[in-house]
Amino acid sequence: MNRTRILPLLCLLACGGGVAPPQQHIPLPSGAQLKPYDPANPGEARPLYTAQLGGRVYATLSNARAQGNFVVTAGPGFLAGIDPFSGNVDLIDLGGSDEHQCTNPGVVRVDSGKLYVACSGDFSGSTPGRGVFEVDPNGKTVSRGLVTPEGFVPSGVAVTATRVWLGDSATPHLISVDRATFAMADGSDPAHPPIPVTCPTTGQFPFVPYVGIVAGDLYALCATTEAGVLGRFDAQTGAAKGSVAVGAQPTEFAATGDGRIAVVNSNENTLTLVTPGATLTAQLALTFSSSTSTLQDVKARGQLVYTVASGSNTVQKIDLAAAGGPKVVAEANTGLGSNPFNLEALDDDTVVVVNYATSDVVSRTLTTAQ
Repeated sequence: MNRTRILPLLCLLACGGGVAPPQQHIPLPSGAQLKPYDPANPGEARPLYTAQLGGRVYATLSNARAQGNFVVTAGPGFLAGIDPFSGNVDLIDLGGSDEHQCTNPGVVRVDSGKLYVACSGDFSGSTPGRGVFEVDPNGKTVSRGLVTPEGFVPSGVAVTATRVWLGDSATPHLISVDRATFAMADGSDPAHPPIPVTCPTTGQFPFVPYVGIVAGDLYALCATTEAGVLGRFDAQTGAAKGSVAVGAQPTEFAATGDGRIAVVNSNENTLTLVTPGATLTAQLALTFSSSTSTLQDVKARGQLVYTVASGSNTVQKIDLAAAGGPKVVAEANTGLGSNPFNLEALDDDTVVVVNYATSDVVSRTLTTAQ
């Protein structure tokens, strides 16, 4: 290569044009790395929810193994700090001194440089392993934690300056933790009961799959077998501020760049857009292709919304400002039988996806609809 060709190449790299793309495939730790309770029967990572902080994607690892037709807990819960470009994965053990402090970790949230994780235990609400834990990503340690009351199974986390709010996957309620003292607040005793969440009047088994903060308010989903409701609450007191019906079996929601809230509804295979105001209003924004199944995750970036469909092993990019209304403008497959669960958008066209069934991480470019 002559000098005239070398100089443009050096300029390309120095100016950022040669920035390496994220790794297309990153295997997650397994076996002895996950500290199995029974070394002869180790689990797999089984990643679930994700969040971004400091250039890393953090994923909760449920650390489970198959036992016949069931999936059982194989060891303590972990957070995986994933560098999508180098492929490096750092493990943060959430299990405490006895490795049973947190099992089956779910939603993870980022606030003020810390990570907050909800752990469900064995989902009975009566055994160790359930609670909420604050993680210092720099020290890779659990800095504070709290076991939730008997009968309560944490299913979501929302963080404010003064409160950490948790949803319940066993009953339609919210509880809260005082962020300064990390002691129970709402739900701590009969004088401070849990806060009821408005639920659909049809269907069975109402529960709260997801909570979050949008424009200073606390929002909580309530799902039944047939319907769904998004409720709004005062983020400091928990006082109810209205609710609106969304689709059947909503799983997650995300604040969009135009001030609305995008909700994915698994049973109906739809996206609902909720507009906050004096009252909440909702409209059906999109019905996905019949080949898209089991909507699980939704994230937003400006006018773009990204969804994960666990059943069809696909991820979608939706343009809310497309001519004629919201439209899927790009889609990608995450691998046969991968069962993707959550994603993080690195830019408008690139997403990092965690796959539950294959216990790995993949990146996909979303530029062309399929």
